Amino acid sequence: MSKHGFIEQARRKFLQGIGIPKEEEFVIDDFQADAIAHVASGHDTLVVAPTGSGKTFIALSAIEQFLLQGKRAVYTTPLKALSNTKYAELKLRFEPQFKVGLLTGDRKIEGDADVVVATTEIFRNELYRATDRTALVVLDEVHFIADPQRGPVWEESIILAPAGSTFLMLSASISNYNELAEWIAEVRGQPCKIVIKTERPVQLRYGFLHPDLGVLPLANEHGEIFGEVKKFYGSMSLDSSGMRLRVRRQPRSRIPGRRHKGKGRRR
Repeated sequence: MSKHGFIEQARRKFLQGIGIPKEEEFVIDDFQADAIAHVASGHDTLVVAPTGSGKTFIALSAIEQFLLQGKRAVYTTPLKALSNTKYAELKLRFEPQFKVGLLTGDRKIEGDADVVVATTEIFRNELYRATDRTALVVLDEVHFIADPQRGPVWEESIILAPAGSTFLMLSASISNYNELAEWIAEVRGQPCKIVIKTERPVQLRYGFLHPDLGVLPLANEHGEIFGEVKKFYGSMSLDSSGMRLRVRRQPRSRIPGRRHKGKGRRR
């Protein structure tokens, strides 16, 4: 098999099965039902589940239950771009029955709406003003609490939130969830439920975007780095800062009989 054919075969195998899944009847997962039941009962709940397992469904279902009781909810995210995306998603889900607002550093839409999407920093600032009356707080990507620079924002949000509010915290990458739940229970004065989902419903594959060859698998069937990826990085080196990659320029060979431009000897 030619080199080109080998690369194409590896690429097809790597991309096999990726696409739009066939439509099937939705069946709620046990971990989703448990989390929704905990939140509906007023318990602070920490959900740790892989990406693509349905954490957003838990949040939307919990928000809906609180809204139907005439209570207010807020959905916080760590990024403005993500807040804008969630704002559009919640508008489609809940309007016109309920009003949906947005609070970020540069946008303020219906700040007193029934459910508000906000960056975590903005939500924390509202708590400092002692004007928040939220009954349900969804902290998406709660693992940011471990971030050296931004982590205190999540800590302060949990500490300053009204005692009567309920927290739903979502993450795909918290390993010390017991430690975090114990701390939350200590500062909030009530138990924090933990819901764990370990099975990954969406397969995780590692690929490499080659500048010339396109998408390639990062490793071959033996678990070794794919040859073309290894060859690409073999032609790279770090710059003087030690932080950025640069291409090692290959010396250009002189071709006999061809004149080369450059500095010459003065006559």
